[in-house]
Amino acid sequence: MNNPKFKNKSENKYVPFMNQNIDKIAHLIYYTFENRKGKYELSEIRDHVVLLNQEVLKIVEKDLQLLEINFDSFLFNEVLLDIAETELKRKLPDNIADALLFIDDFENLLKNKYHVDALSRVYSNLINGLKVFTLTILNNQLSVYDFYFELIKDKKQNRTDRSVFIDLYFQFLIISNAGLEIILKSCIEYNNNEKYPSNYTYNFLRGLGKNHSILAKQLAEFGVKNDFQKYYVFIPNLLIGLYNAGHNDTLDYTIVIFEKDPITALKAFSGYIISNGKEIKQIFELLNKIEPITVELVNLKSVLFCNFIENDNASAQIKENCIKELVKLLKSEDHKKADSAFQNIQYNLDNYEYEKYYLLNVYLNNTKNFSVFNYFFHNFKNPQYLFDILIKRYDASGFRGSLDLFKNALNHFLDTNKEETEEQILDLFNYRKYSLLAVKIILSDRSGLYRVDLLKLSKQEAQLFAIDSICNYPHSIDDLLPQLLKLKESNFKEVKDYLQTKLAELIFEVYHESLLNLIKKNLTNSKKDKDFLIPLQKALNEYSEMRESKAIIKDLDPRENERNLMDLYYRLEHENQAKMIKNIDNNENSFLSMMKNTTIVRGRAWKNDDSEDVLPLGLIESSMMIDTRAYKNPTVYEQNLENF
Repeated sequence: MNNPKFKNKSENKYVPFMNQNIDKIAHLIYYTFENRKGKYELSEIRDHVVLLNQEVLKIVEKDLQLLEINFDSFLFNEVLLDIAETELKRKLPDNIADALLFIDDFENLLKNKYHVDALSRVYSNLINGLKVFTLTILNNQLSVYDFYFELIKDKKQNRTDRSVFIDLYFQFLIISNAGLEIILKSCIEYNNNEKYPSNYTYNFLRGLGKNHSILAKQLAEFGVKNDFQKYYVFIPNLLIGLYNAGHNDTLDYTIVIFEKDPITALKAFSGYIISNGKEIKQIFELLNKIEPITVELVNLKSVLFCNFIENDNASAQIKENCIKELVKLLKSEDHKKADSAFQNIQYNLDNYEYEKYYLLNVYLNNTKNFSVFNYFFHNFKNPQYLFDILIKRYDASGFRGSLDLFKNALNHFLDTNKEETEEQILDLFNYRKYSLLAVKIILSDRSGLYRVDLLKLSKQEAQLFAIDSICNYPHSIDDLLPQLLKLKESNFKEVKDYLQTKLAELIFEVYHESLLNLIKKNLTNSKKDKDFLIPLQKALNEYSEMRESKAIIKDLDPRENERNLMDLYYRLEHENQAKMIKNIDNNENSFLSMMKNTTIVRGRAWKNDDSEDVLPLGLIESSMMIDTRAYKNPTVYEQNLENF
């Protein structure tokens, strides 16, 4: 393969500098070794005027009273290389790999000699500048591009070493005045050979607009005029870098490209940080000219509409029109187009939650794609929109409707806005119909349950609804009990009496001594708590008396009347199972013949055929208290839940 070379090697030929200010530069370098400062005051460097003229120093733009070293300066790096050769007592090798190792040795020497922190930014910039300069020197003898091309193809290369050289190489392309085609083809090679390529090359090209605007313009024009289809992926990033660096004429150039290739132009527009309302309007009018609309165009248009809505410089009318355009896209009969638009809405419009929620409803009415609930609320701050959805879903699906799609959103709001989320949950208890939904939300946490303070319910009616909903919930009374018992401290006497009544009812009808024991664990030995237990203990005593009286009646007890039939059934079942296992063991072609026998020893240990070791069984258990009314009379119970 013929790899591209620099267009004119003679123009890039390195010629050593003959300069009378070498001593002054060397003094600056040693001063940097010792001080390791990124910026210097004018008074610190006596010869700063001369060094500024030589472009060894540069004035910091943000503060004209400070100086920085220009680590890209050929003159600075020539002197630095001479110092490196003197310190290491050997010449720079004439191949790239050994030359870079030479610079690494020099870096280690400096760190040991001057006790440099490994993370020193000044030293990193100095060493990297020297490495780039070294590549420039060696390029006269061999092609650095060839070396880059071989390295990028070599998948066995250490990833860190590979990344370090790639950074140096792209900086080298700028410093060495490489040809435009070389730079773009280097980007292509990188994208073709890296697993996740785009961010690196795109950031590199965008950065040119700020620090090397002339080169960025030349690259964009070259890409447009020469094989546009080959270079079109890079053009938007070059234009974005230029526009955001203040080169406003870039917009006019992008509009010219729009007539040739709308997609490339829209990609550029989507990255522009626009501070001019007229330009926003101009681009908005261009968007309405695009027909027909493909999925890719829908994606780009929706990104721009979101950008304009979030842009403070856009007029209220433009923002309103953008919402209308997004609605049109979300109502598309082609659901792929609607999905593309919605995805951009989902990850944008962070400060426009009302509009975002409105657009969600438009999308759902069209696509019925409810799976988006999993992540839609990830960037929301206000939980009220989530709870609006939860109430609507509860109205439509009833008590048995699943909350699985909303667990991520609930966790998000409890992590980021716990107080307001708790308020939303508690507000559900103000309505008897939704109090069961509140309990369901409390129990939906994967790691346990959400903690809410029921005493924050200001209305007596809401506290009564909370007691009713928890006591009628099908399961997990054991988990909910600590929160429920807080209501014994209620300011309303009716609430405290009703709590005792409902708990006594549950003890008598459903959970019996298990619930009473749990209640005792959650109470203290105070007189107040002992008085609270009196009616509960009475309910358990009444249940025990009823149970004893029923136990005397044997007429309908199957264990008494049908014991012989039951024993016969289990003997026959065991006999059939034994025959089946014996037949399988004797069949060499059976699936189980390939298995190893494992023996459970008295239910507490196990062993297999390969070892005589007897190993204890691990204890794994899980429990949940279930309302017995749910299986004693399930039809009535379910009806009561739905009509709660």
